[in-house]
Amino acid sequence: MKIDRLLGIVVYLLNRETVSARVLAEKFEVSPRTIQRDMASISLAGIPVGSQQGLNGGYYIIDSYKMNRQLLQSEDYTYILAALKGLLTGYDSLRAQSTVEIMTSLAPDKAALGPMLQLNLGVLREGEGTGGNIALVEKAIREKKRLGFQYTNTRSGVTDRGVEPLLLTYKWYAWYLFAYCCDKQDYRLFRLSRMRSVHLMSQTFTLTHKDAELLLSEHSDLRPQIKVRLACMAEHRVLLQEAFPQAGLLEEREGEILMSFAVPEEEQGWFGKLLEYSQLITVLEPEDLRLRMHTQAAFILKKYR
Repeated sequence: MKIDRLLGIVVYLLNRETVSARVLAEKFEVSPRTIQRDMASISLAGIPVGSQQGLNGGYYIIDSYKMNRQLLQSEDYTYILAALKGLLTGYDSLRAQSTVEIMTSLAPDKAALGPMLQLNLGVLREGEGTGGNIALVEKAIREKKRLGFQYTNTRSGVTDRGVEPLLLTYKWYAWYLFAYCCDKQDYRLFRLSRMRSVHLMSQTFTLTHKDAELLLSEHSDLRPQIKVRLACMAEHRVLLQEAFPQAGLLEEREGEILMSFAVPEEEQGWFGKLLEYSQLITVLEPEDLRLRMHTQAAFILKKYR
């Protein structure tokens, strides 16, 4: 529907500086000429749209414009509140609690805010130590203060680090800090559960950093990867896909399936999963991983003999 597209364009522009007609046309799957007509309609509706010519030109909404809360419907608020309440199940934040109250008060039809969707993110909680570190990291990010801590890597090596913290992220089933490491002079991901003696430093940031999410997307996939290939009986396919959701099905033959996926070399969680499902799977590649499985199995057998 046109009205839905117009609303989508307004929200899209509100979240960005300047967007070209070509980008908007691709985003909303219409022609650039249609986008031009849409801009005229948006302006007639009283929303001030500006345009800029040139290589980096496009459309924008002037900074003084404020979005009226009625652009969001009751169902929109339901989804927003479900996401915020879900966050609170795994993340302690007085500010987030306050945001829930604010969004509830802004909803045009509070009677329609009954539960339709519930998210329980209790898995985000990693223990009291990590929770305390999250609060300290948030403070450092907010105040642009350097953060110091002792860090234990996957090989149990311990180093002292001084960083400029940029972003907290939950990925790979754990909390991570994305930061500029002053010692390595590069951007790094640090797992919060491996950080000890975390403290604010007196120094403020010495560098001007680009958008943290953009930087994270540029640096998060640089870890060395191992490509694992395994086989299992077809009847166990669902269990294995739950355990390794990124796995791709290579082929199925005579009741057996072959699967493949990539895992970060320096992390250990995926190896534990392989051991957990070792009765159901056979690791085919790489050869050094097969040897590692054999060595671990021999160690366990010897220990519990």
